[in-house]
Amino acid sequence: MKTTPLFPFRYKTSLMVVVMTIILLQSGISTPALQTLGVGAEAPDFTLQDFSGARQGLATLKGKKMTIVLFWASWSGQSEKALGQMEKLYRQYKGQGLSVVGINVERQDIDAQALQDMRTVTDRLQISFPNLVDRGLVTFHDYGIIAVPTTVILDRDEKIIFEMSGFPLAGTRDMLHFVAAAFAGKAAPAEVIRKTGYQPDKKAVRSWNMGIKALGSKRTAPAAEMWFKKAISADPDFILPHLSLGTYYQEQGDPAQAREQFQQALNRQPDNASALSRMGLLLLEEGSNAAAKTMLEKAIKADEAHVPSYTYLGYLVGREGDLQKAADLFSHAEKINPMDYRIHLYRARMFEEQNSLEAAVASYKKALQQLLNRQ
Repeated sequence: MKTTPLFPFRYKTSLMVVVMTIILLQSGISTPALQTLGVGAEAPDFTLQDFSGARQGLATLKGKKMTIVLFWASWSGQSEKALGQMEKLYRQYKGQGLSVVGINVERQDIDAQALQDMRTVTDRLQISFPNLVDRGLVTFHDYGIIAVPTTVILDRDEKIIFEMSGFPLAGTRDMLHFVAAAFAGKAAPAEVIRKTGYQPDKKAVRSWNMGIKALGSKRTAPAAEMWFKKAISADPDFILPHLSLGTYYQEQGDPAQAREQFQQALNRQPDNASALSRMGLLLLEEGSNAAAKTMLEKAIKADEAHVPSYTYLGYLVGREGDLQKAADLFSHAEKINPMDYRIHLYRARMFEEQNSLEAAVASYKKALQQLLNRQ
C-alpha cells in the first residue's frame, strides 16, 4: 500500500495558517510601510522615558534653532560613531540653539540588562546630551526608520530639514556642512542641498501629512488618495506624495498607476533610494527580474543603508537559485535593522518558492512575531 508522508502536509498546513494571519495583520498596519522620512515632512511628536525613568518629550527638548534626533542601538557598530559625532556637534553648537536627542531602539522589550548596555555605551563615550528609551519601538515605527543609526534634523518648527540612514562617510560629511552652514547663517553648499532634498511647498507638505494620517485607519484610508493628489497638485516636484500614492496604488492592485507615480519620483530624483527600491519591487512582482535587479542595485549604490533594497534583491536572487548570495543580502539587511519584519517575510517567500517549507514556516513565524509586537 502506498503511503503519503505526513510531515510535508503538516508544513503546508502551518504555512497556510501563518500566511493568512500575516495577511490579516498587514491590512491594519499600512501606515509604517508607507510613511517615508523626507525633507519637508512634519516630525512625529514623542514623549519617552530616559535611562532613569523620567519622561521627556520633543516639545521640551527641542532646540531654539535646530534639533538633531539620533536613533541608535548598542548592537549597531555604526551607532557609536554616530553618537560620538553628535556629541561633538552638541558641544560646539549647544550655546547657539542646537539640541541633540538620542533615542535608543535597542529592542521591543527593555529589561535591566538592556538598560545597562545603553548606559555602558553612553558612559564610555561621555555622551552629555539627553537619551531616551523607545520601549515598544513606537517612535521607531512612527518615524518609519529603515536603518540604525538614523539621523533626523528638525528646524525650530519641528519640520524635517535633513535625514540620513546609517552613518555613511559622504552623508556624514554633507551633514556636517549642512549644520555648520546653518549656524554660520549661510546657505548650505549647492551640492549638499541637491543631495539632502528638495524644500517643498508648505501646502503640499500639509496635504501629504493628511494623507499619511488618513492611512491610519480603514475608515479614512480611501481619502489618502485625494490628499496625495492635492499635495502633488500643490507641488509636483515634492516626491514623497508620488511615492506614497504609488505605494497606495500598488497595494490596491493597480501596478500601472503605481509605476506612473514611481517614475514621476525618479524623473525628479533619479538617485532616490526609496523610489528606486519601490520601482524595483514593482518590476520584480511583474516578473521583470533583470530590470528589477538593475533598479535595486542602483538603490543600494545610492544609499548603502536602505534595508528594503537589500531585502528585495535578496528575494530576487534567491528565487533565481543563488541562495548563498540571497542569504548574504538578507543577513546584511538584518545587521542594519533587525526589527524590519519584511526581511523575514521575503526570506520566507523565497524559501516557499524553493519548496523549503520548514525554513519558510520558521521565517514566516519570525515575521509574524515582529508584526504582533507592533500592535
